[in-house]
Amino acid sequence: MKVKLEELLSQLGNPGRYQLIVFFLLCLNYFPLVFNHVIMAFFGSRPTFECQSRNFSSSTLGDWYDNVTMGIGSYGNVSGLIIESSDIGRCSSTYHVRGGENVTVTCPVDPNGLVVYQKTEQFSSIVTEWDLICDQSYLSSLATTIYFCGVMVGGVIFGHLADKCGRKPVMLASLFLPTIVGLGTAFAPWYSVFVALRFAQGVLMQGLQTSTYTLAMELFLPQHRSYAGAVLECFWGLAVMAVPLLAYLIPNWRHLQVVIALPSILALPYICLMPESLRWLIMRNRLDDAEQLVTKVTKVNKMAFPQRSWDDVKLQMSVAENDNKQYSVLDVLRTPNLRKRSLILFYLWFAISIGYYGLTWQLTSLPGNKYLNFFIAGSVEFVAYTLVIYITKRFGRKRPLMTYFFLASAFMVGSGTLPLLASGPSIPLISSGLAICGKFAMGGLFSVIFLYTSELYPTVVRNIGMGSCAFWTRVGGVIAPQMLALNLLVDGMKSLSLVLCGLVTLLGGFLAIMLPETLGRKLPDNLDDVEGTGSNSDLYVIAGAEEMKRLGEQTERL
Repeated sequence: MKVKLEELLSQLGNPGRYQLIVFFLLCLNYFPLVFNHVIMAFFGSRPTFECQSRNFSSSTLGDWYDNVTMGIGSYGNVSGLIIESSDIGRCSSTYHVRGGENVTVTCPVDPNGLVVYQKTEQFSSIVTEWDLICDQSYLSSLATTIYFCGVMVGGVIFGHLADKCGRKPVMLASLFLPTIVGLGTAFAPWYSVFVALRFAQGVLMQGLQTSTYTLAMELFLPQHRSYAGAVLECFWGLAVMAVPLLAYLIPNWRHLQVVIALPSILALPYICLMPESLRWLIMRNRLDDAEQLVTKVTKVNKMAFPQRSWDDVKLQMSVAENDNKQYSVLDVLRTPNLRKRSLILFYLWFAISIGYYGLTWQLTSLPGNKYLNFFIAGSVEFVAYTLVIYITKRFGRKRPLMTYFFLASAFMVGSGTLPLLASGPSIPLISSGLAICGKFAMGGLFSVIFLYTSELYPTVVRNIGMGSCAFWTRVGGVIAPQMLALNLLVDGMKSLSLVLCGLVTLLGGFLAIMLPETLGRKLPDNLDDVEGTGSNSDLYVIAGAEEMKRLGEQTERL
C-alpha cells in the first residue's frame, strides 16, 4: 500500500501550489499554540514587593502626619512606634513599639498584611492579582504544571480522536474552542477558576499541535518532511519572539489573555479551505472523498488527474484488509534494539522538554530587561531552527544532537553557577547571556530530535513511537515548573533550576552516543529492519544521490 500511495502523492506536485498554501495555513496554527504554552513566563512573573501593615502603612501614616516617610529600610517614629519597613522581596515587616512587644506582619497570609508591589514593575500578573508570593509562591508554578497536565491528557484524547474521526475536525475543534476557554480565563474571578480553565486549554492545545503536525507531515513525500518540520519550528520561533512584544505592549495579564485568545477567529475560513489528510481518507477507505480531494489538488496545481496511480491505490485497498496488522505502544518495546532506542529516546525528549521550558520560564527572572531577554532568546531560537536544515544535511543527526546537548548543558550550568563563583557588575549580564545561548542549543535540539526520532522508528510503529516520545515531553513540561520552584527554597541560589536542567541535558548527551546515525540510511519499514534481520536492514542511500542524478540528466540534455 505504501509504494502505491507514495507514487500517487508524487504525481500531485512535488510539492505543488496547493500543498504549499495549506502548509502555510497550518504553520499559522503555531501562534496560538506557542502563546498558550509559554505565556506563563509573564502571567506568573513575580515583581519585587514589600510587606507592610494595613494599620500602619506609609500611605495611612502620611495622611495623619505630614513629616512621616517610609522608604526602603527607613524608620519612622509616630506616637511611640518605631516602624521598620521590610527589605525588597521579604515577606514580613516589623513594628517596634517602645516599651512593648514587637509587632511582626507576615504577607500575604496575615489579615493585617499589605503587599506593596514596586511601581517600576508595570506588568500585572496572576502573582500581583492574587498575591502568589511567600508561602503562596508555589501556586504560580503549580498553575503551569496543571496546564501541562492538561497537555498530557490532550495527547491521549486527541491522538485517538485524530485517528478515528480525522485530522481536520480535531484541528478545527482544538483551534476554535480555545477562543471560548481563553476568554473565560481572562475573566477568571479566582485562582482556582484560572487553573481549571488553563487545564482545559492545555488539553485543547495538544489537540491542535498533534493534528497540525500530522496534517503538515502527511502533505509531503518523505524527502520533503525534514524541511517541512524545520519550517514549522521556524514559525514556533517567530511566535516565541512575538510573546514578549505583546507582553510589553499589553502590561495587564487579563487584557493580554484576550489578545492571545481572539486571533483564532481569523481562521474561520479554514472550515472551507483546510482539507482532510489524503492519507487518512485512503487508509479509512473513504475513496470517494479521497478522489474528490485528488481532483481538487490537481486542478489547483494545474496537473492531470493521475488515473493510473489512483486505480492502483484502489486496487490495493481492496486487498489491504487481509494484510493489516494492528500495532500498539507495547511494540516499540518488544524487540531488543527497538526497546533500547525507545528508552533512550524517551529520556532525550524528557530532557529536552525540561531544558527548554526550564529556560523559557527562567528568562523573565534573569538580570536585565525581561522583555528584551525573552525576545533575544526567541531570536536565537529562530536562528537555530533555520540552521538545522543545513546542519543535518552536512553533519547528520547524531553528532548535532550530541553537540547541542553538551552545549545546552554547559550554558545552563554556567549561567546558574557563575553568580556564585564571581562577582561584579557584569556578572549578572554574562549569566543572562549564557542562558540565552542555552536557548539556542535547546532550539537546535528540538529541531533535530523530531527528524531523528522519525528516522529511528520503523514505518509500522512510527506514529506510535513519536506519540510515546511526545508523552515524555509533556512529563518534562509538568516537572519543569516545579524545578523552578526550587529557586525560592534555597537562599542565595536563584538559578538552582538552571543547574539541575543542565545536568539533566548532560546525561542526554551521553545517552545519545548509543544511538545509530540515520543520514543516508534507508528508513526502516518493519521491526525486523531495526533488528538487522529485515530485507531493508543493510540498504543505504547515498546522501544527495537523487540530486546528483537529476543534475547528470540535465547535463546530458545540455
